[in-house]
Amino acid sequence: MEESGRDLGGVTRSQNVVYVVSHDWASISYFLAPLIERVDEKSNEVQVLVLTADADAAAAISGAAVRLAAGRSVGTIAATSVSRTARLLKMLPAQVVIGDPNTILELVRGSALRLSTVRAVCFAWADAILAEPSQQEAITTLLGDVPKDSARTIATTEVNPAVEDLIERYARRARRVTSAATQDTTPIAVEYVTTAETARSVNLRRLLDAMDLDNASVFVRDETSSQDAGNLLRSLGYWGEKSPVRLSHGGGDPTTVILYDLPASREELTEAMGAKARRVIAMIQPRQLSSLRALAGGGALRPLTLPDAGKRQRGRDEALRTELRMLLDRGIGTRTLFAIEPLLEEYDGVDIAAAALDLLEQERSRPRIVESVTSPAASEGFTRLFFSAGAKDGLRVGEVVATIGNDAGVQSAQLGKIEIRDTHTIVEVVPSVATQVIEKLTGKSMAGRRLVVRPDQSSGESTPRSRSGPPRREGGRPPRAGAGGGAGRPRSDRPRPDRGDRPDRPRGGGRER
Repeated sequence: MEESGRDLGGVTRSQNVVYVVSHDWASISYFLAPLIERVDEKSNEVQVLVLTADADAAAAISGAAVRLAAGRSVGTIAATSVSRTARLLKMLPAQVVIGDPNTILELVRGSALRLSTVRAVCFAWADAILAEPSQQEAITTLLGDVPKDSARTIATTEVNPAVEDLIERYARRARRVTSAATQDTTPIAVEYVTTAETARSVNLRRLLDAMDLDNASVFVRDETSSQDAGNLLRSLGYWGEKSPVRLSHGGGDPTTVILYDLPASREELTEAMGAKARRVIAMIQPRQLSSLRALAGGGALRPLTLPDAGKRQRGRDEALRTELRMLLDRGIGTRTLFAIEPLLEEYDGVDIAAAALDLLEQERSRPRIVESVTSPAASEGFTRLFFSAGAKDGLRVGEVVATIGNDAGVQSAQLGKIEIRDTHTIVEVVPSVATQVIEKLTGKSMAGRRLVVRPDQSSGESTPRSRSGPPRREGGRPPRAGAGGGAGRPRSDRPRPDRGDRPDRPRGGGRER
């Protein structure tokens, strides 16, 4: 690097610094440590303001700030909620406040936060913050309330035009700490697993469970990552020099490298890989994809999907609960209540409900090809969608409803008839959400299958027909007249059932008589 990211002690109160570093949580200490070191513990005023892209980033950076201030009385608040943060600011002193610009601005406008005592403003990471247009106006307002002599620290993965403009406006003549240009331009193929920062150890365990590794290293960059990943490896039985999976800060000759932390430079990635690595798997947050792409140097990036044996069962349990909620919301029939009332004298209501669910599961375990449920709304005014999962996959109506509701944000009132067939499912939705369902669910997993969702183009006796025209066959072509009731000239070389000797003529309206 032009200047070492770890040698930061010379930064003064009014000095501005720009760090060009990968979007990795191990890089936080590079730009945050000098700001935490200069906090005056004797003053209860807000001294450091850290702006982030969203609440998740604020929580992660706040956690890093707490670790950096270990042993000191430095109050830190992650402003992930306006009401919660406002209440805490009235009760507890905080020298460091971390949040996205819009949330911080609401706190300022509500008089819960004063910026007149701020000594340093930090952007982490600026390119991610500026990717959201609504944040830019909030930044302008906030920086107008911050003292002009406060230090400005900008962390960014790249200095694009938007970041350059930010530097020019708020951090002129900033000292730049950036990675030196690498001479190695060889493309590196990398697989990646997306994960939240707080779920990395869980996903590392899933990754190790899914792979049979005989010579692998788990690359870490800082003490916290080393402790988390090291504890996990030891708990799984990986310990000692002969262990097939080892913790690494770089070096060695692994054939598979798992990047628990994202390397800060191409040189660090090369060192982590050693000379024998044939496979590189990175554990990243979605926002780190651009940094990973730069490290790969044009090499292929491929997402890696982790299996989870328990996920499907948990999904079915949630689908079952969704069905019960729908039934309870509609109301329980009087006859059903009277039927179980005598049992309440002998058994607890929860036990009765569990027994009823056991009976339901036994009934549902019987082989079925089609299962359907109809909402109170009629089929008119609905659009039919094709889902590429069906009865052979063990799909149930509740799982369909839960998936559409949770992943596509569609309410049950916006659903019509659901027909679960042998290899696929037909779902009716209101037209206004059809595109939303297709975009949100295509590629998602349901009943253990990766979904393809598209407008339905099939026809058949069990398929509701559109009143705007004749039904269409798979592939989008209208059916021949006489084979499904569509308009057009019928073929005269085939007998026509239920027509007798009546002369051939187009069948009106597409309805059989």
